[in-house]
Amino acid sequence: MTTSDSFPSGVNFRVLFESAPSPYLVLKPDFTIVAVSDAYLHATMTNRKEILGRGIFEVFPDNPDDPNADGVRNLRASLERVIDLRVPDTMPIQKYDIRRPESEGGGFEERFWSPVNTPVFDADSTLIHIIHRVEDVTEFVHLKEHDGQQLKETEELRDRAEKMETEMFLRARELDGANQKLRTANERLALTMQELESFSYSVSHDLRAPLRHVQSFADLLNNDPENSFSESSKRYLTIVMDSSKRMGTLIDDLLAFSRMGRAEMQQTHLNMSEIVKEAIREMAPEAQGREIVWEIGPLPEVRADRSMLFQVWSNLLSNAIKYTRRQELPKIQVGHEQKQDEYVFYIRDNGAGFDMKYAPKLFNVFQRLHRQEEFEGTGVGLANVRRIINRHGGRTWAEGKTGEGATFYFTLPT
Repeated sequence: MTTSDSFPSGVNFRVLFESAPSPYLVLKPDFTIVAVSDAYLHATMTNRKEILGRGIFEVFPDNPDDPNADGVRNLRASLERVIDLRVPDTMPIQKYDIRRPESEGGGFEERFWSPVNTPVFDADSTLIHIIHRVEDVTEFVHLKEHDGQQLKETEELRDRAEKMETEMFLRARELDGANQKLRTANERLALTMQELESFSYSVSHDLRAPLRHVQSFADLLNNDPENSFSESSKRYLTIVMDSSKRMGTLIDDLLAFSRMGRAEMQQTHLNMSEIVKEAIREMAPEAQGREIVWEIGPLPEVRADRSMLFQVWSNLLSNAIKYTRRQELPKIQVGHEQKQDEYVFYIRDNGAGFDMKYAPKLFNVFQRLHRQEEFEGTGVGLANVRRIINRHGGRTWAEGKTGEGATFYFTLPT
């Protein structure tokens, strides 16, 4: 799940997750917070709106007054083990102080936690989220520390500690069972998605042959010098030919979308500036005869699949060229910013723009915000962009205003 993606229709899974009795946090592979349970917010004295979309170590830094604080280092090491080994990682009890809100006096409050970090995979076996689950064991640690000093006065507290140990053991068993169920669900989901991809590819591929027959015979009829079609019949034949060509384009795009989800990634170090320049050169015919003002800022090197990243830039830049077609002075800007552990790339234009209430539809297959008569297209390009960036552990979104242009963003881990 992401902050912009919807949950499956029919059941409000977000409400179920947020009201879960245990403290849970959902992270992207770049350690950005995308979901949090109410129990976690209560335990850490935080607010959902203030932490969603931010890095976990930005929200929860080490206590600057504790020279021995190592919570950030230990948690980062555990999360990286989850990414590298692709298995859950149970951490020993950690001292990780929590920052108090200003309304509670500010500063840091001493806390001890028992954390477990669990990977979540998509249909392509790509790690898309990490579930960070904790138990606040501060009271338990304090009881153990003071037990020897207050032997006579802490009989009842020792009894509570034993109960807590038992409860932690039972919770650990429950968590292990839940992890097993999660792994089984992931395997079933992966199988279902593979079957869906194969079905989509097969149907699209099988449609090509009859469509070619329609196009061939329509061309023969249209070019037959002996035909005596009426004007209306010729018009109908033209509609058939145009519609079959559009359907062919749709099928080709659907096949490309299906292949993109199954293609193996070959990640290397890439010069983003060179890829952008190459994409602009390739699209020169689309901009022929137009005086487009290009503003290309410096871009960093990244580690990614070259052919996939080239497809991302080609789709986004092609859209910018297309939707500035009616501007007397078209302008397209390309740049980036570095935020924490990710690069944020953007493509900004002064073209047709769009209404922000339709923004959630932009990256879905076959979703278009403009009529075919206004701007050509099939609605698959942006869906491909999101699929590629998701596979690289990044995010995609867009901002715009009708008649005033649009900006498309995507991120890649640093």
